[in-house]
Amino acid sequence: MSESDPLPVDASLLTSAMFVGDVIAGHGETAFLRAARAAGGHTANGDQMVEAGQTRMLDFLPAP
Repeated sequence: MSESDPLPVDASLLTSAMFVGDVIAGHGETAFLRAARAAGGHTANGDQMVEAGQTRMLDFLPAP
């Protein structure tokens, strides 16, 4: 996402009860995540999402 791209949802719909995960890796905190955090929500950027997925895959795979 570019900073000039529109948000995927209207920022007025974001609340503090939400978790917002952005799958855009390598971009840090996007405008979408900033809007979610400004609304009080919990967030994870794309790098954090990739890392969490890798950890889950390692937990799933059997040990050699």
